Amino acid sequence: MKNIVITGGTSGVGYAIAKSLINEDVSIIIIGRQKIKAQRAASRLGDKAFPVTGDLSSPSDRAKVVDEIQTRFKHVDILIHSAGVIPHNKIENINTNLAAHYYLTLALTNQLNNSRILIVTGNPTVIQRFPVNEMQSTPVFKAAWILTHKTLLMLYLAKMFRSVGTTVNSFFPGDVKSDLMSYTRSLSNTSVPVAKHLAIDSAFDEQTGHFYDNWGELVELDAKLYNPINAKKILSKYLDLES
Repeated sequence: MKNIVITGGTSGVGYAIAKSLINEDVSIIIIGRQKIKAQRAASRLGDKAFPVTGDLSSPSDRAKVVDEIQTRFKHVDILIHSAGVIPHNKIENINTNLAAHYYLTLALTNQLNNSRILIVTGNPTVIQRFPVNEMQSTPVFKAAWILTHKTLLMLYLAKMFRSVGTTVNSFFPGDVKSDLMSYTRSLSNTSVPVAKHLAIDSAFDEQTGHFYDNWGELVELDAKLYNPINAKKILSKYLDLES
């Protein structure tokens, strides 16, 4: 049996990922901010899903979430970061869409040996074409900032966890129905098949530090921008990185 943790797993992309995995030999913790919503999502998924509630951008909430995960799972086979918001400001973007992923992963380090970590990100074209910069003055810049910085986080974590046999990759889930914005609320697709492949297929056993599209195809990144050294340099402005 594989123990799986999915942040943002109570709705949208995260719930679609949980739904795609629930019929496998798994036990899944879905994390969300709202207790009732999380309970309803877990009930729909069945008795192999367990709801945990907390705001992962809050250190105190995050500590409670980690305690609940560690109580249920001695080992986490798959950690999927799907949680995210449309940020109102720069601080919310940093804390909720970037720092929450990093600090939860860090807190679960002892449970993540020979595991897989997956980070849900955005459209490959945006990540390939937008420069890595620190501007967040407009909604477009905020979106570009988080997509590029999530990609850097994936590379940093891939290097960090390599010695314990844990792989770290990111992927574009495709356009999926969610409450995130008016555009996604109008969509009909509720499936993210690529997540299941990346999470459990043996073909990805040794793959780490990569970005995949919604078909599971490798996306080429500019190695001058996207490399572990540059990742550490840029992310250290926002995160208390391990030395």
